[in-house]
Amino acid sequence: MEPHKPFKISATRNLDHDHRAILSLLYTPLIGSEGVALYHGLYALTDRSTLKSVHYPHRFMYDLLSLSPTEFYRIRRKLEATGLLSTHVKDDEVLYQIYLPLHAEAFIKDSPFAPYLKQQVGEERFVELIELFKIKRLVLAPYNDITANFDDVFDPVFDKIQTRSSYLETKTNPVGFNHEFNTELFIESLPQHLVHPMTKTHRAKTRFTQLSYIYNVDESEMKTLTLQSLNENHKVDFDELSQRCAKRYQAKPKENFQKRQGMYDLDYFQSTDPKSVYMDATGMSVPVADAKIIDNLIAKTDLKLEVINVLISYVLKELNQQFPVYNYFEKIVAEWKRHNIETAMDAIEYLKEKLSMRKNGQKPIKRSRNELPEDVEIDWFDAYLKKHEES
Repeated sequence: MEPHKPFKISATRNLDHDHRAILSLLYTPLIGSEGVALYHGLYALTDRSTLKSVHYPHRFMYDLLSLSPTEFYRIRRKLEATGLLSTHVKDDEVLYQIYLPLHAEAFIKDSPFAPYLKQQVGEERFVELIELFKIKRLVLAPYNDITANFDDVFDPVFDKIQTRSSYLETKTNPVGFNHEFNTELFIESLPQHLVHPMTKTHRAKTRFTQLSYIYNVDESEMKTLTLQSLNENHKVDFDELSQRCAKRYQAKPKENFQKRQGMYDLDYFQSTDPKSVYMDATGMSVPVADAKIIDNLIAKTDLKLEVINVLISYVLKELNQQFPVYNYFEKIVAEWKRHNIETAMDAIEYLKEKLSMRKNGQKPIKRSRNELPEDVEIDWFDAYLKKHEES
């Protein structure tokens, strides 16, 4: 960029201690100390309340960090390649959009960055680094969970809050709602001498509930399938259990449903489950192959259900009611995680930005069903936007 060319900065959220630690320890070997300095320099220029900056000439950053335009360009591209920065040009102005680093688990398990980190620092240092981000969880198995669900305490209120504004979001304990599968009854029905104590952990109970939900398996069926899925150490092989649940689900009769017309609003995505979103969109029960993909989205991606709901609606419309292989979804999930999409509102705003790019003349390229789409223009999303423009 020419030294006199103006730029401004927009951030998504404020950095906290964990973000700084992840940036310093996991990202630095990839983007270098100069990349970290540029990232922090851009963040420091944003106003804490608005997460935006005033205009600066590029010479300001060149002088601040003692960089030439060529060096700035090289470092900037590293930030862009790792999902920390996006660059947008309009007329004679540049907008730098700053994104938060991935959380540690996403960086290590889901992103393409971990192998490069290991290559840069070596296996021994790599192990030492990721050990710093491991969490030793408290074992809750000896305790009885008597936590109240939201709907145990509060009566239904049907007044919807409608606003187009964005608000700061913090991590909170997830709201729990009752599910037809009685996990405690199921656990108690298992022969205790045959099943490893790990079966009683919160993580295991959550997985049993997910499989019950996805494959319509009741407590009695789950008991039979679980006992068939024990390994030599009496631990449950959840991959095996998932396969058995899918096989049982495949044998059950399927029904047709009425396609949902309209009302694809934020409340719908926040209050509906992914299977229902699929059935509302297609007017049919979920085939076993598609059920396995939904199962993987819930179990492996770490996305909230409301985000998975938007994702399913997006893909079904984009591919004309076809449900592609899981690898297709993985590409979109990786893209959304790079853009720190954590809620349905984040996903919708991201799609809104894509739609805006399309309307400004940036046409998407037609792709096959196994390729990642660059853009989307879908009717439920158009209806969603229209509804909020009228409110």
